[in-house]
Amino acid sequence: MKKQLLICAMSVLVFLASCSKNTVDEEINPPVAANTVEVSGDLTASITWSADKIYLLKGNVFVTNNATLTIQPGTIIKGDKATKGALIITRGAKINATGTVDKPIVFTSSVAAGARKEGDWGGVIVLGKAVNNVGTSVAIEGISDATDKGKHGGTDNADNSGVIKYVRIEYAGIALSPDNEINGLTFGSVGSGTVVDYVEVYRSGDDAFEWFGGAVNCSHLLAIDSWDDDFDTDNGFSGKVQFGLAQRLAVTADVSGSNGFESDNDAAGSSNAPKTSAVFSNMTILGPVGSGGSSINANFQHGAQIRRNSAMSLFNSIIVGYTEGVFYDDALPAGGNAASSNLSTGASVFANNLIYNSNSKSNQIKASNATALGIITPLLTVVNTFDGAALAGSILTDPYKYSADLVATARVGVPNFTVVASSAAASGAAFTNAKLSTGFTSVAFKGAFGSENWAAGWAHFDPQSLAYTTPGAVK
Repeated sequence: MKKQLLICAMSVLVFLASCSKNTVDEEINPPVAANTVEVSGDLTASITWSADKIYLLKGNVFVTNNATLTIQPGTIIKGDKATKGALIITRGAKINATGTVDKPIVFTSSVAAGARKEGDWGGVIVLGKAVNNVGTSVAIEGISDATDKGKHGGTDNADNSGVIKYVRIEYAGIALSPDNEINGLTFGSVGSGTVVDYVEVYRSGDDAFEWFGGAVNCSHLLAIDSWDDDFDTDNGFSGKVQFGLAQRLAVTADVSGSNGFESDNDAAGSSNAPKTSAVFSNMTILGPVGSGGSSINANFQHGAQIRRNSAMSLFNSIIVGYTEGVFYDDALPAGGNAASSNLSTGASVFANNLIYNSNSKSNQIKASNATALGIITPLLTVVNTFDGAALAGSILTDPYKYSADLVATARVGVPNFTVVASSAAASGAAFTNAKLSTGFTSVAFKGAFGSENWAAGWAHFDPQSLAYTTPGAVK
């Protein structure tokens, strides 16, 4: 009898030890739900991801071999935190991510609701065969793969990498090392045949949107609480972007310096062609000043930083609440005056914009030296409106509302970025400049929104509260 009892006791101990081991294992490597499909490595044949499944990106997932990845409306794709999951559309391949207002496609964190944060996973990278000013086979930032899969560039500015429409990208963006980051949405030499429309990047751990060369045109972009820059253009990007908004939080900024726009021709400020000549119209840049924070992160810089020989242009837009306003930076090339010269020759145009309350560092208009400041100040003040005291609320309905995980109770809610009727932003937009002659929709209002809230239905401003455990449940 004692022997039988001893055997039973030992069996119980073995069972309990097994249960304990399984519990620990499951905490380290949680089991994948039955409705989740793990995806890793290369997708070499065309495939469709359906809304009745949740897809988990493990490490870098490459769409290769001229394949097309089709993603159905309402599909949830999660980036694995442990392996820094990311989706890369390689040259020649395509993504067909066409959501709808009612069923947007959501890329988000694998972390449970309530614990998500910026940098939980890599992000979405699209690589194409359009022109840049570095070469025809250039390694994209943030990808260590030395093969062709991680490279972009070519000679076809009309190249087609597919469709990204009604898509949310949440909690992505990883700074792997200085100047080597994965952004929320990264474009490498993406051509104008690609459709990018209605895209929200929420709480990116680096830039929200960054373009390295290429000629893709984009519209209806939202950058909410980015860590670094909101709209970053480099290496000869020549596309057209209309209707885009960035909303910043007072405490969130990067040690490298956070800007609404950051634009370079290249890292050296060279004259390499094609020159970065992106044209933006109807953009709204909501800086941290006036957002309700008790203190402003000292790493915030400019509403628009145009530097390193960039010839980026901005029209019919709003910059409000930045610590510094517009900066034409001539520091590179060394001893040069390329950025301010681009403005004085008309290669870069900054016109018909409202720059409000962006002077807390006494740099509403800023240049690298006194000579350049003397050149750009009259050019900018004649064709733009600068008001160091005007607040966002004078022109926008309710722009500084945030999700509960970002701010104190007083600011919790859903923002409304539409213009105040009869305000300075409600009318006065102009599309007579030659840079706006094609590819832009003529509207009366300045900034990203008129009276219509085009973010309604598909965008979300509190995704921390969404479980994302049921396929297709994107709201």
